[in-house]
Amino acid sequence: MQDSNAIVTCARSWIGTRFHHQGRVKKTTTHKGGVDCLGLLVGVADELNLKGGNGALLADADETQYSHQPDNIRLRARLSELLQDIPKNEMSAGDIVLLNIDEQPQHLAICTDFQNGMGIIHAYAPAKAVVEHAFDSWWLERIEAIYHI
Repeated sequence: MQDSNAIVTCARSWIGTRFHHQGRVKKTTTHKGGVDCLGLLVGVADELNLKGGNGALLADADETQYSHQPDNIRLRARLSELLQDIPKNEMSAGDIVLLNIDEQPQHLAICTDFQNGMGIIHAYAPAKAVVEHAFDSWWLERIEAIYHI
């Protein structure tokens, strides 16, 4: 079982990294880095040596040959293969959320404990960076699936 506090703490260290499609580079004091929503998950998994249900390192399952509109069927299948599907009412900090954007399940975020409620950290193209904010009703309506590492 993975430590949810460590996952959230690590994800927060990526906040401010600029958005870059298929990026896998965390910001530093001298570089803005570049990461997308999957790259953020891969980066956190790599830093923490997180393992999937099969015992293999999650970062080793990384893929970068996807378009701006990824194959949502393949994405969902890979997430279900590597992580544990959980019901929405069991969502907690450190879990991974697959979100519908433009009517397609294609965006990933990490759940957090944010300002006495639920939040998400994600590499969000409109913000041009990794951000954390409340998991408000707009985002909650877009939940497609939730996974536990």
